[in-house]
Amino acid sequence: MLNKRQKSRIFHIHNLPKIMTLEVNKLGRPYHKVPKIFTGNFDILDAKISTYFLKKYRVNVALDDINFQMDCEHKHAQIFTTPYGNIAFDIDRMLLLHILNDYYGLGKDNVQIHPDVQTPVTKTEERLKNKLGLELSSLVLHPGIFGQELEIKNDYSSIINKWSYKITLSLEGYGEGKFHILLDNQHVDRLLATLRNPNENERKETESLSGEQFERMINCLPIRLVGRLSSSQLTVAELMTLKAGDIVPVSLPNRFPLLVGKEQLFNAVIAEDRGKLFFSEFNENINETKHD
Repeated sequence: MLNKRQKSRIFHIHNLPKIMTLEVNKLGRPYHKVPKIFTGNFDILDAKISTYFLKKYRVNVALDDINFQMDCEHKHAQIFTTPYGNIAFDIDRMLLLHILNDYYGLGKDNVQIHPDVQTPVTKTEERLKNKLGLELSSLVLHPGIFGQELEIKNDYSSIINKWSYKITLSLEGYGEGKFHILLDNQHVDRLLATLRNPNENERKETESLSGEQFERMINCLPIRLVGRLSSSQLTVAELMTLKAGDIVPVSLPNRFPLLVGKEQLFNAVIAEDRGKLFFSEFNENINETKHD
């Protein structure tokens, strides 16, 4: 008879790996699979959030990371109600102020915001936080994740500090701050129910889309538009002689080509407004070909 050696590791209390513990009443249910539901939809969430900030605040951001915490205590969150129970939204104040500045067109790359945490939150911040909570919660808990469209409304009467799951999302494009979405037990159970018949949920969602809805979904896909401002042609000998302080003369055209990938689609004029540069006066680029 062969004896198989079982390997075990002992961790120091301050150097524990990320281990998710389950309460006794949650045994037998795949609560540990909730993060996989969101990470499996990372690209979709990235596209939705990027499009949202580009349209609403004219800011180019991307989803950087998603972290999860189960059975957490979180106070002072904006609480909402849905047909299944309660969810909540919270956002770090540093990130909220950055978004607030972009909302009013005051944000600049060279301005550093250092809010005083002792200063009371203004009514403007509260209104923006509520707006972000309703819209970002709908984006994150979209039908592809939750199985159906959620009707989210404000809940001013409930006081909830303990939540079944906290989903923390950080953005690439804003230096500091994260936003959080909190779920109660009923919403986590609903998420787990989508794992049982994922193919059926996808089939129902696809069948329920009308032609107009499908076209609208395609139109919301983000596309990176690149403007080519200038180019200069040098020989290898000229390039090798360049040093710090040299000036390479360039000529700027009246109109600038705009490309998607390597394909030029438009010509545009560059305009300045409040210290920012914008493309305007779009003309479609038409390549005329002569046939013999």
